[in-house]
Amino acid sequence: MNRAVALNPRAAELPDSQEALLEVRDFSLRRGQAVVLDGVDLVLRAGETLGLIGESGAGKSTLALAIIGLLRPPEVRLEGSMRFHGAELTRLKEADYRRLRGNKIGLIFQDATAALNPCFTVGEQIAEPLKRHLGLSKWDRREQAAALMQSVGIPDPRLRLEAYPHELSGGMQQRVMIAIALACNPELLLADEPTSALDVTIQAQIMELILERVRALNSSAIFVLHDLALGAQVCDRIAVMYAGQIVEEGPSDRVLAAPLHPYTRGLKSCAVELGSRTLIPIPGQIPPLNAMPAGCRFAPRCAKAQAICGQQRPLAETRDGRQVACWFID
Repeated sequence: MNRAVALNPRAAELPDSQEALLEVRDFSLRRGQAVVLDGVDLVLRAGETLGLIGESGAGKSTLALAIIGLLRPPEVRLEGSMRFHGAELTRLKEADYRRLRGNKIGLIFQDATAALNPCFTVGEQIAEPLKRHLGLSKWDRREQAAALMQSVGIPDPRLRLEAYPHELSGGMQQRVMIAIALACNPELLLADEPTSALDVTIQAQIMELILERVRALNSSAIFVLHDLALGAQVCDRIAVMYAGQIVEEGPSDRVLAAPLHPYTRGLKSCAVELGSRTLIPIPGQIPPLNAMPAGCRFAPRCAKAQAICGQQRPLAETRDGRQVACWFID
């Protein structure tokens, strides 16, 4: 994927009237006294791809794990609302979540080597959701597992069914993870840094494969990423997260071409591109959970910050078809 070109052509195609698949409203997640996610608002429409972009520690993976129900009380405290097809997720019982997880909502973990069970063959692991959610017979599960492996580009799929994870390369293991996540044709796919553990030579192949399968199923997807330019290439919309809050959200082409929030501009300025001679890193680092600033959480690192930035949290405003939380957008 060439970062110097190739914005996602679908970025502005989906109408605002499209049905909302996932609605997150004023959602917060607390671990003890620490507020990990703070007042997150997000809407994902049916058939749409969304990129969660930000530095490590921004809360991107935490939000994805909360959506799929892997972060739940009593380990954490949830406030606000998360609705999937209108059903409130924060109040779902674990038995109900298990019927969603792997069936209606799929997840691709960041590190397939750690996520796959070394004690079972990859065929058995792909077949597990087919047995649990679809009730297929042993023969049908095996046939479907082979077809899924072929669909994600694994050669000799019937032979590979008997392989254990350690017998496959990192790229092949990640393809197995994709096959597991997509086995039951989920309506929503969560991909948590799906290529970060892979060689750069196959990262683009894996991203294109995921997008191809998502489009073929007419599913929606949320990609957790660090790279603003990559997010603009593969996602219809982008939500930029900083310290547990969304600071800018909108169509990917607009966000990349003309970012409005100082943090988004900082992410763009520190991206390395072919032929680029300048690299402007963002000073400082994301504050620890136990020492969050009282006002705008980005204020201590922002060159444009003024007194009000350290005192009051800015509310999101609509500008140029997107939501931006900054006191000095103009």
